[in-house]
Amino acid sequence: MSTQHPFVATLTSLLNDPSAAGISISTDYRSPMPTIAPPAGTLRAGGTGGKPVEDVHGEFDLPDGRQAVVIDSVGSQASRMEAAAEDLADQVGLPLVRFIDDQGELLTTSARLSHRHADAIWRASIAELTAAGIPFDQIQAATVDSAQPLLDWFPTALLMGWWHSQVLVTDPKKAKTTAKDRTDALHGDTQAAQTLAGYAQQGPQMRSARVMTAEIIATGVARRRRMPAKVDSLLGPLAKTTAKGPSSLGLGSLPPVHESRAVIDVTYDDIRGSWWLSLAGLRQVNGLQEPETARVLLSCLALLLHDHAQRATRLRSGTELVTATRTVEVWRHGSAPEALEVPDHDTLVEIVRTLGVQAGWHGPQDVTIPKGSVLDRIMHIAAAEADTAAADA
Repeated sequence: MSTQHPFVATLTSLLNDPSAAGISISTDYRSPMPTIAPPAGTLRAGGTGGKPVEDVHGEFDLPDGRQAVVIDSVGSQASRMEAAAEDLADQVGLPLVRFIDDQGELLTTSARLSHRHADAIWRASIAELTAAGIPFDQIQAATVDSAQPLLDWFPTALLMGWWHSQVLVTDPKKAKTTAKDRTDALHGDTQAAQTLAGYAQQGPQMRSARVMTAEIIATGVARRRRMPAKVDSLLGPLAKTTAKGPSSLGLGSLPPVHESRAVIDVTYDDIRGSWWLSLAGLRQVNGLQEPETARVLLSCLALLLHDHAQRATRLRSGTELVTATRTVEVWRHGSAPEALEVPDHDTLVEIVRTLGVQAGWHGPQDVTIPKGSVLDRIMHIAAAEADTAAADA
């Protein structure tokens, strides 16, 4: 491995040391507001204001007796880091497939696929991917023990993990979908149903747990209900909350919402983000042409994605975070964590780009999804169902 930066030598040493379990980044955040908003649906007040709603408690107890809530889940953090991969793809030469339509408009990218190369969208595009020279069969057959195709074409899968994406089972008595289930769900499109059947769970080697994980939690929390109201300067106030008028259509003045429908924020003592890269997990990635270069490359990519994602900490309305302090440590078996100095963003970009060239990375590639293709037909079915659901709501 011929890169001059000393951090590469540091990571190489850590990856060759079985006592080094992983790299941890703990981030303490500040918020400009006294309350923050957890993800939608994780906290909800029950009651009988209008239609009864279920009381949802997303809080959990800490050992010291305080309560905590998840501010950004493992899945949400993964999505933010995958968005970072999409942002950086041209800059570092990251293998990325951009799915575009006949007009050249972007539909999605391989970085956005929840199940990575096992995702239904990827499998539905087999004809187009193969025609573009992408070795679909090799990628589908890849495992943690034969990981080279994933390093070449889907490196985020080796960091985020993958599992089987299939047509949803709507009958709780069934353990899995059948060919008829898939065909019925796709409005009788037999070809599309057969395409989606391509990546069944053939064994534990055909899926993988993530080696990079992250979460943001607020501790010492207490609920605060927000019951917004508004008097419109043009249409005037509403005399009674039960009256009919423009406000009943969402226009003009808005009466205070009932407590059961109020948005719930939380006050907090602390907000902390935890990020972990399992070096033990990376050592289990095998079947690589240049294993030392590949594992260091994946480690640097993981650190870069975390750093890049930290530049967008406006998680949602009401939750905008600012980094206060950050601690990076190597965790070892049988000893206390030790500090690790990580290069800055631009240096990580340069290291990943250099190692990517050595690993044979080819950068992003566009794949056209034409009208009438399997994925195009599935998209139209999904759009029609969404329109029907919206009309019925």
